[in-house]
Amino acid sequence: MSGTDAHPDDPVLLACRELGRAMDLFDEAACARLDLGRSDLRALNLLEHGPVGASALADQLGLTRSAVTALIDRLVDAGFVARAAVPGDRRATAVELMPATWQAFAEVYRPLGKRVSAAVAALPEPERHALLTALRSMRATFDEARRQLGGATDPNGPPTGASPAARTTAAGRTARRSRS
Repeated sequence: MSGTDAHPDDPVLLACRELGRAMDLFDEAACARLDLGRSDLRALNLLEHGPVGASALADQLGLTRSAVTALIDRLVDAGFVARAAVPGDRRATAVELMPATWQAFAEVYRPLGKRVSAAVAALPEPERHALLTALRSMRATFDEARRQLGGATDPNGPPTGASPAARTTAAGRTARRSRS
């Protein structure tokens, strides 16, 4: 930004904002295709990593437990998820994706994955590597800016390709959340 002008003029920041908007619009289209709300889709995306308890899901989504109970009820009624017993804890239940959800996700996300892969494959190897490095750097930059604003930590942990120490720290956070 220049001077007192509040308009961003950095081309990288503008490209990041454009990418963020494109991803947002894709999520809206995915919600429409799957007949889901945004919080419902975010919950399903979190469950792609495995079953999660309702309390941990509430923490990861930044929603109240009662709101997540209603969300889970909607997703169970729609056939997207099922409640499952937690091994070793007779009182606890977790929420897991149903096989039909994986199929629905494949229909929505596979075409995008193929398009992204094709676009990246068209680049020479050094540019592919530079793109991946730049994307990871931008994610770290946005994460730090979010933390400075007082935003929540990322419930999914560090990005793929993060250092082993960062992955271990994130795994510990996830394990602590699942016990709550």
